[in-house]
Amino acid sequence: MQPTALMSSWQPVAAIVIFLIIYAVWMTDRISRALVALAGALIFLVIGIVHWQDAYMMHIQWNTIFLWIGMMLIAAVMNRSGLIPYAAIYSLKWTKGGPVRVMLLLTCLTAIGSALLDSVTMVLLIVPVTFVITRKLELNPVPFLIAEILVSNLGGAATLIGHPVNIWIGSANTQLTFNLFLTVLGPIVLILLVVNVGLLLLFYRKSFRQHSLKVPLQHLEEEARSYIQNPRRAIAILIIFILTLLAFISQNWIGIETPVIALSGAVLMLLVSTRSQWRTGEIWREIEWETVLFFIGLFILVGGLVDTGWISLGATQLLELTNGNLGFAAMIILWITGLVSAAIDNIPWVATMIPLIQEAGVQMNADAPAVLNPLWWALSLGACIGGNGTLIGASSNLLVAAIAHREKHHFSYMEFLKVGLPLTLISLAIASAYLYFIIL
Repeated sequence: MQPTALMSSWQPVAAIVIFLIIYAVWMTDRISRALVALAGALIFLVIGIVHWQDAYMMHIQWNTIFLWIGMMLIAAVMNRSGLIPYAAIYSLKWTKGGPVRVMLLLTCLTAIGSALLDSVTMVLLIVPVTFVITRKLELNPVPFLIAEILVSNLGGAATLIGHPVNIWIGSANTQLTFNLFLTVLGPIVLILLVVNVGLLLLFYRKSFRQHSLKVPLQHLEEEARSYIQNPRRAIAILIIFILTLLAFISQNWIGIETPVIALSGAVLMLLVSTRSQWRTGEIWREIEWETVLFFIGLFILVGGLVDTGWISLGATQLLELTNGNLGFAAMIILWITGLVSAAIDNIPWVATMIPLIQEAGVQMNADAPAVLNPLWWALSLGACIGGNGTLIGASSNLLVAAIAHREKHHFSYMEFLKVGLPLTLISLAIASAYLYFIIL
């Protein structure tokens, strides 16, 4: 549907009204996001805004769904094998109990893990370890938890599989490979990590009173080894994980799609893991099925906005605002996405922006997909950086806050805001310079 014909029927009006209502309900975070997304998608299907065949064949990005499931299975098997807790606890002895060194250790592990797994998975693995370490050192865990939230969102921006936003962008444009993400966004992510961790250490300097390690090093090593119940199995799982990463890196040469790589790695890990886990279905409960269903519902909702012409209209307005200037458009996308992602969860916004960028490419008569790459990089950076702005900016933020509350170490929306928002604005400014001088 063309933008000029947008209001020619009741369906476009119904589509935008329903979508905005669903967005508002998401912001309250009182009802399951998956339930709300599926309910909205069902309404779109029942009243004919989206046809079922189009939803199944065109709008639902199955590559994203299967890649997400594969990575969650990989993370679940690695967690149950004890590899991640082992690495964190064992490496604690190298910090000698120094709070600053502990902060650097945890943030480095979180950033690297977020890039190689994904930000949500990594915080699920590292937060329990953080509580163990801070209890041993008698430290307040909140500064460490907030730091892990910030670096998980930033670290996840470095690779195709590191953040749900990047997975989605990579599915929308298959030209953006694992290597390309790492090459283009890796340097700016590294710069942002250094700046953010440095400012966090400065901000929390009074909290990092020197503490001595209460547990002898040999006891610490014994505790680390206790996480590995079967060393041979753990080594096999680690080898498979390394091979999976190598497959992602060499995707261009081997010609295998990223969902197939992720699922292959997951299946191999399951085959060498404890049989009872997959015989009884225990391992399948580790998959965040609510997230999977949320994505499916959201794909259909955004498809409805595409079919009723709203995305086309948005692309037209963007081009008119920027006069077709790609650099200006990239800057607009970076800052709008960053600020909007700070106010609400970044995933729904990115879901809306992806078809808008695709439509902008059509209207700009882009002769090659690579022409639009600056817009994709701006969208990825804006969403991942903006997720650090508030406590509701990204899924990992809310997840860590919920775990902290359960452990009786609650931190409020405002407590996170006074740290996250300034760092987000600084990061967006640095990303703008990188986008202008390096990418454009």
